[in-house]
Amino acid sequence: MKLVLLPGMDGTGILFDPLLANIQSVEVVVLPLPNEGEQDYKSLAEYILKRLPDEDFILVAESFSGGIAAFLSQLPVPHLKGIIFVASFLSAPKKLLAHFASLLPIRQLAHLPLSGIVYRLLFLGKDAGNKEIELFRRAIDAVPARAVKLRLKVIGQAKYNGFKSVVPAVYICAANDMLVNPQKRLEFVQAYSDITFAQLEGPHFILQAKPKEAATAIIEAVCLLTGKVTKA
Repeated sequence: MKLVLLPGMDGTGILFDPLLANIQSVEVVVLPLPNEGEQDYKSLAEYILKRLPDEDFILVAESFSGGIAAFLSQLPVPHLKGIIFVASFLSAPKKLLAHFASLLPIRQLAHLPLSGIVYRLLFLGKDAGNKEIELFRRAIDAVPARAVKLRLKVIGQAKYNGFKSVVPAVYICAANDMLVNPQKRLEFVQAYSDITFAQLEGPHFILQAKPKEAATAIIEAVCLLTGKVTKA
């Protein structure tokens, strides 16, 4: 069973490096998001759909990409056996924050002296080291400012339209998520008839802050979705 990873708002897949180092026994495919063209969920889902494996797989959707996975779960996607959402949302988590961020020069701000404090507060947690901060900056630098702003706009305008899906799902929550309100999980309960929740102690970017624990949680989710025992 393959794992197909969809990255968060940066869209690069660079931030998956710490997680991938902790997943050894499952074949993993990372599908970066396109930097050109429209960045709405419908357009991105159509882009990803063309690149999905021709064999059974489970989709892992981090944060922003939860909207892509949600769109795909409403389509007859061949070989899709389940979705693992990580710190994700179906409607705008915090509209004002997303709108404010969309107006800022994100790439320039990433290199300001106090940017590390902001990253620790909102994204990576207080225990994040310089290595994690630099990885975050590298991911931001790899994305055109236009793409970042368009994705932030999509986040701010995201709405749950009441869709229902029978695709089995697992939602991995970050207990100390400063960006996604815990009440947003209720929309996943409405949307997915077969969904299980798990929780890890840590910030919004839980895959980066706690890669070993996150890898274990993902493999446990795979076991739940497939009924097979697999070890990280």
